[in-house]
Amino acid sequence: MPKSEAQKKRTLKFSDFDEMMADVRTLLDQGYIRHGNWTLGQVCSHVADWMRFPLDGFPRAPLPIRVMMWVMKKTVGPGMKRKILAHGFQGGMPTAPETIPQPDEVTDGQGAQLLQETVKRVMAYEGELNPSPLFGPMDRETLMKVSLLHAEHHLGYLEPK
Repeated sequence: MPKSEAQKKRTLKFSDFDEMMADVRTLLDQGYIRHGNWTLGQVCSHVADWMRFPLDGFPRAPLPIRVMMWVMKKTVGPGMKRKILAHGFQGGMPTAPETIPQPDEVTDGQGAQLLQETVKRVMAYEGELNPSPLFGPMDRETLMKVSLLHAEHHLGYLEPK
């Protein structure tokens, strides 16, 4: 009987962006086995998108989705944020389709470079952060923590060779 995806997933704990990028470089240099649906390039690009949205602004969803997100932000959003900060991201959560590049749209090297550039931007950024459509306002420390948890989740599905 094949292992479930959860059993194949690595448990990662990054304390900072340097550790995250070291794991990305290991996967890039050694190659990897995919236990999920995404390549390293897709993972890095996706994580970079969500790291830059608080800096540049979140994508504007269609009106019905915006209304749903507003209701969720006022009701279940705070609890979801606390749960993610305490336990990390769980599989199967929906995401904005525009943050999932097709495998042929970004190479592993391009994705890794984009993520590294985004990390540099986040570290140097001194402006006000845009509020999350689901979680509301976030400070810099929370952005960094959520970003690391997000990377742990997605990179966990890639096993170094």
